[in-house]
Amino acid sequence: MPRTAPPPTEPIPGFRPGRPTGSPTPPGEGLILPLCAIFRRFLKRQGLKFTTERALILDAVLEKEGVFEADQLLHEMRSANQRVSKATIYRTLKHLREANIISEVLIDSRQAHYQLSFGRETKGHLVCLETNRILEFPIGELAELRDRICREHGFDPISHRFVIYGISPEAREAMAEAEPDPDPPNAAALRRHSP
Repeated sequence: MPRTAPPPTEPIPGFRPGRPTGSPTPPGEGLILPLCAIFRRFLKRQGLKFTTERALILDAVLEKEGVFEADQLLHEMRSANQRVSKATIYRTLKHLREANIISEVLIDSRQAHYQLSFGRETKGHLVCLETNRILEFPIGELAELRDRICREHGFDPISHRFVIYGISPEAREAMAEAEPDPDPPNAAALRRHSP
C-alpha cells in the first residue's frame, strides 16, 4: 500500500519552531500558550472566533515590553508584513482588555495606552509632559500601602493606577538650551528702539 503524505495542518498560534533549546525566551513567550487558551475560551463565550488576525495581534501584544498604543501596534505589525486591519486591532484590544489579558493605562485623555497585565506585577508610570516619554517603575511599597488601606476599610483590591506627571531631565535640559538669553548683549539697544 503506498504511503500518503500526512494531511496539512494549520499553524498553531504562538508556536515558534526552530528556536534552539536553551536559548533565551523572548518577552511574553512563556505566556503564549496559556494566554492563547484563555483568549480562545473568552472569545468562545462571546460567540466569537479565534481568527488568524486575532492570533497575530495576541502574539504582537505578548512581544511588547511596557506601554503601547494601538496605532503603534498596527504600524509595527504592518512593517513586519502582517496583514491586519485597524478596526480588528482596536476590537481585539477591547477583547483582550475584557479578558483581563491587557489593561488600559490612563496616561492622557487623547490616546489610549495598553500594557500586558496577565502574569505581570503592576507597575507605576512616570510621564514626561514635554516629550511624552513613559517610564515604568516597580511599585512594591505602593502595593503594600494599597493592601493596608483596603484591609483597614474592608475592601478587596481589584486594581489601581499610579501615574506621576512631570518633566524629565532630558526635557529640562532641552528646554534650558532652547530658552533665549534673558539679557542678550544688545537688549538695552532693542529696548530703546521699541515703541
